[in-house]
Amino acid sequence: MGLDSAGAAGGGFAEVAVPLPLPDPLTYSVPARWSGLARVGVRARVPVGKRRVTGWIVGLPRRPPAEVETQLRPIESVVDLKPVLPDDLMEIARFASSYYAAPIGEVLRNVIPGRLPGWGDARAELTNRGALYDCRDPKSQALQRLLLDRGRLALATIWEELGEATLFDRIESWRESGRIRLYEPGSRSSRYRAAVELPAGDRDAQLQACGRSPKGRLAVEYLAELNRPATLEELRTRTGASAAVVRRLVRLGVLRSFTQIETMDLARHRLAGDGETEPIELRPDQLVAADDLVAAVRSGQFGSCFLGGMTGSGKTEVYLQAAGAALEEDRSVIVLVPEIALVPALARTLKQRFGDRVALLHSNLGNAERHQEWERVRGGECRVVVGPRSAVFAPVRNLGLIVVDEEQDAAYKQDTRPRYSGRDLALVRARSCAATAVLVSATPSLETRLNVERSRYRHLRLTARVGSGSLPEPILVDLRREAGGPRRPGDVTFSALLVDQITHSLERGEQVILLRNRRGYSPQLLCRACGENMPCRDCGLPKSFHRRERRLICHYCGVREDAPRLCPDCGEDALQPIGAGTERVEEEVQERFPGAVVDVLDRDATRRVGGPAAVLERFRGGRTQILIGTQMVSKGHHFPDVALAAVLTADSYLGFPDFRAAERSYALLTQLAGRAGRGERPGRFVVQTYHPDHYAIQAVLNGDDEAFASHEMRFRRVFHYPPFTRMVQLVIRDRDRERGWRRIRELAGAARAHVLAPGVRFSGPAPAPFERLKGQWRFQFLMRSASGADVRRLARAIAPAPAADLTIDVDPQDLM
Repeated sequence: MGLDSAGAAGGGFAEVAVPLPLPDPLTYSVPARWSGLARVGVRARVPVGKRRVTGWIVGLPRRPPAEVETQLRPIESVVDLKPVLPDDLMEIARFASSYYAAPIGEVLRNVIPGRLPGWGDARAELTNRGALYDCRDPKSQALQRLLLDRGRLALATIWEELGEATLFDRIESWRESGRIRLYEPGSRSSRYRAAVELPAGDRDAQLQACGRSPKGRLAVEYLAELNRPATLEELRTRTGASAAVVRRLVRLGVLRSFTQIETMDLARHRLAGDGETEPIELRPDQLVAADDLVAAVRSGQFGSCFLGGMTGSGKTEVYLQAAGAALEEDRSVIVLVPEIALVPALARTLKQRFGDRVALLHSNLGNAERHQEWERVRGGECRVVVGPRSAVFAPVRNLGLIVVDEEQDAAYKQDTRPRYSGRDLALVRARSCAATAVLVSATPSLETRLNVERSRYRHLRLTARVGSGSLPEPILVDLRREAGGPRRPGDVTFSALLVDQITHSLERGEQVILLRNRRGYSPQLLCRACGENMPCRDCGLPKSFHRRERRLICHYCGVREDAPRLCPDCGEDALQPIGAGTERVEEEVQERFPGAVVDVLDRDATRRVGGPAAVLERFRGGRTQILIGTQMVSKGHHFPDVALAAVLTADSYLGFPDFRAAERSYALLTQLAGRAGRGERPGRFVVQTYHPDHYAIQAVLNGDDEAFASHEMRFRRVFHYPPFTRMVQLVIRDRDRERGWRRIRELAGAARAHVLAPGVRFSGPAPAPFERLKGQWRFQFLMRSASGADVRRLARAIAPAPAADLTIDVDPQDLM
């Protein structure tokens, strides 16, 4: 059978994007039994070689590609009854695939939660009423006979046996009339709740059918305004309609009843305190910014704004005002934060403001929780979504506002393929939906500063601070002059001044935040006898010592092993932890301040029971006096009782071989300083550093944002770094060092010789700063141009197809 006849005999053709590193979607024929369900945006199970994978239908061509010369393989099944992706999300996925040089299937794998159940996973069985029903038409008789003969069946199986145009309408009709019971995909412990919805129809006729029942009329009006189904419990709470009133409306056909899986409570992912809060009176500068932002939302047109102001100036309240306006316009809101650790506090605030319309989307949710939230958003039940970068793909209806809080944070850039920027895709999605995008930061990225300067973003300024009204007092400790210094190489110094400040705060009942941007107990475990530092076999870098677990862990590839008692190389009992991470700082703080309650917030804490929400809740409630952490403690938190924030070593980023090192140091220190003095007590900020004269540290101490920006912009302009150019990084990874070096040189040679090369600046090729990771040698080549389109075209020209050993990073945030 030829291609045309195969397509004619079946249901046409489908382009399916599979989650594999393939340059283009694969084309399949669509068997006739699946032709009614094969639509753009649904998932399909397809064969790829000898494998069976689930992909996404991204096109339905009338003819297969001309280059296909063999008979096409058919799709095996369609997973979804309706598209899992709305049109705007499909367009964003296509854009991300093109812009970030990533296969469309790998992009879609990031858009949709893994293991999202399909319609075919639901199972149907006859009730007694259905078994005894006298079927008159042949199609109903076939459905009844199939379920009588074979019992409970998956909908996918029923479709394969009886697939015809009216099958699902028939199943839905039988479910509503009680002849079929559906078991939705979910755990065996899932609980079901009765729910009702208002069918489409004439509203006046529906209200008239309620007769003289005021509660019935109120229930209809509530559901009409809600524009989604409601559980009986919700309906009774909101309108007072009893179960008897609802049953009568169902009998009259005014309402339609069904059952749904009970919503799981996600309180463990929020800070406590879901009750309503008192309205906040805005300052004049907040009112001006909020009015401008609300007007932008209500305009119904795309707009991009930057909301700036010092730390603690009340930026969150301003964009919450805009979120409320979006909901009033029947539009949805997405709020992005850079770290999962920032979600619990913001989720509590959003729930207090907007109630059950708020959904959480992030990787710390369990599979069932993530699927629930995704479906609540997709079904329109939730109109406000909060989460890290992946929440930019939330399937909201009628997006009106998207907020990128702490927009400068590098965590918005994904470090695996597809290497997308959540911040930049937020702007793209807002444009495609005629929505407002607002970037928020006290320390904006240089890219955002330049866009504001060039009037691409509207600048909304906050000029005052909440609480004591002033920024914390800066206190400098020059570690070069600190008496005694560290006892061991890499140890953290607790200067006499810092110890006095902590003691003073504890005596006054104040809280303290200490930053040490390295987790674990120590960066390495060194043998004093022979010098062995137990490097990772795959990365060549020392494994970090985690004393609490008594483990050695490579923070780059994740390899874990038990820490030895004796040196594995010479057998001596001479192993010594070198350097200090958060665990070691915690130990020393407890030794110095034995009466204080100490807690740690770092990536390890997110894996413990309760996750970051538990740590933050203890600190917020005053049960913890000193909070030690990595950069997680520096951003976005509001703790009114924190009067002292301190960075134990301010030089962590300054020595990195990355052109953004100074910018990141400045942002980190400024954000940390902003955690202190947010209540009525004045704050202090201690900076311990070996580089007190560095311009980034001086800008932090002096509160001189303009001086830092001016100095850093001048450096970037002179050396042709972003934001004045656009950059693409090519990285080759290979277990064979010589082969990898040869490959990157070939790519570099092809780039320099290409017709697009004029106007493009090249750096390298060279070994990456971390030359060996995960058992592979790494080599990089950088391309920069004033035209982003030119440098991306050049990258596609020299590397047109995905390759397992090649990483193409467009607009890279990390050059390590």
